Amino acid sequence: MSKIVWLASYPKSGNTWVRIFLNNYLQNGDAPADINNLEDSMHAGKRELFDRLTGVESSDLTAVEIDRFRPWMYGRWAEESSETLFVKVHDAYRYTDTGQPIFPQEATQTAVYIIRNPLDIVASMANHLSITLDKSIAYMADEQYALARSGSKLHRQLPQFMGSWHAHVHSWTDQTELPIHLVRYEDLLQAPHETFEKLVQAVGVPVAAERLAKAVAFSSFDQVKQQETAVGFKERLPETPAFFRHGQTGRWQTELSPAQIETICYHHQQTMQTFGYLDENGRPVIN
Repeated sequence: MSKIVWLASYPKSGNTWVRIFLNNYLQNGDAPADINNLEDSMHAGKRELFDRLTGVESSDLTAVEIDRFRPWMYGRWAEESSETLFVKVHDAYRYTDTGQPIFPQEATQTAVYIIRNPLDIVASMANHLSITLDKSIAYMADEQYALARSGSKLHRQLPQFMGSWHAHVHSWTDQTELPIHLVRYEDLLQAPHETFEKLVQAVGVPVAAERLAKAVAFSSFDQVKQQETAVGFKERLPETPAFFRHGQTGRWQTELSPAQIETICYHHQQTMQTFGYLDENGRPVIN
């Protein structure tokens, strides 16, 4: 039996960047790994994966019934694998209606939680979903927000309950059942070598300095943006101009109005202060 490393985050927080880095590090190739060769089955909400592992058509089940299967499904996935699974997760850390953790401890090696300033997430999420900034702000404050929950069509992904940004953050960082390694998006930008080195150590992979430096270079924003421009990126939604937008912090200062900034800080104040995005006086910190 192998184990799962959960790569958990609220959307547009850097999950794909971390996956690209790990792909480059594990492959250890002489050229940047193809961003379109990320293992797309390595997604906790993949409907096709659920149907294959459980032998049940998820389309015949309610969201509650799907969740009941998920702990068993992930356990079976780990049992079938001969190597560590690095699995993308956008769900909040939560439980089934019978009190069972969705993400089973016995199948887990560790969980990596990637966090990003919500002031920067707003515009990135609005771009990704082709929605207004105000709608993006409302989604992030919605305690009932979920991905792929619409009943108007059958999504390729399972319903994934997230709740608000602050609730999502605390669902993973406050739980004590799984070991957690926190990665700040801002640290990936400001100190990529040190931050990725700690990540490699946390997921139980041996650290090699030359290999690490190469993987960091091959995973730079400029490199992945160049690949997307040349050949596209299959995880980009059809209506979105580009998946990789700017790869910067602090753009909220020019992208958001004072009223929008105030609204975001109001909804998420305590969590933003805890993780260094607001100072003790409630003023945004420029990372």
